[in-house]
Amino acid sequence: MTEHPLSHEDANMLESIVDRTLRTVNDADAYAAAQRVAEISTQRRLHDDALVEHLIRQKAQQTGGVGAATSAAALIPGFGSVAAFTVGVVTDVGVTLRLQSELVLEIAAARGRTLTPSEARNALLVVTGLNMGAERLINQASRKLAERTAERFAGRALIKAIPFVGIAISAGANILMTYIIGRRADAYFRVGPEAVGDWGDSIRAVTGVDERKLVGWLGNVMVDFGRLFVGGAQRLGSATQNAARRAGEVVAAQLGRRPRRKDE
Repeated sequence: MTEHPLSHEDANMLESIVDRTLRTVNDADAYAAAQRVAEISTQRRLHDDALVEHLIRQKAQQTGGVGAATSAAALIPGFGSVAAFTVGVVTDVGVTLRLQSELVLEIAAARGRTLTPSEARNALLVVTGLNMGAERLINQASRKLAERTAERFAGRALIKAIPFVGIAISAGANILMTYIIGRRADAYFRVGPEAVGDWGDSIRAVTGVDERKLVGWLGNVMVDFGRLFVGGAQRLGSATQNAARRAGEVVAAQLGRRPRRKDE
């Protein structure tokens, strides 16, 4: 995820977001996930491994977009006002974790598992648990993905239009983390908790085997972001402000707070 120093207040908010996200999983969330999976399976005629792969790719690219937008707010001149309407990286983490939690529930449904809220929370804790050592590995791996993606787009206008590598690192971290969570969730529901392993092993396995695929997904995110930016930075700024403000309001509402305004 996006790397920013957190104030003590924002660190407390972040802890609250994680805690509430894991504690508020309920039957409605599992039912909604099952409905989404059934619709995708029917429309795209996907089943088993192909269905799980599609679910992971979809959520990885969505979280990658969140990371790109958050990073752009800090790196692109004129976008600084976006951060004033949100809780910055805390919003990134809150939205991303929610999407990742949805992915775990979707994979459970794809594998034919019906979970009680208690079982869903236990699965989320096992699958998404992340320590600082693993976070450093994620950051290192995401920089490598960003650099390889930049090589793929070398010479194109997209590279010149935006701080490509900085934004791609943030997007890549979210993509990589979401992909690993998806793979860990699939192992959990196919084999059991003992098959999940630790995060260090998960990261090394992914970066050793699936790097090319992840570079492709990151490239898709950066192309979509670049089209919006190159097509009109002012329009992108307005759209991003609105989207980020809405996301910030949702996260803050869950914590009983309102987002900070620029003049506060």
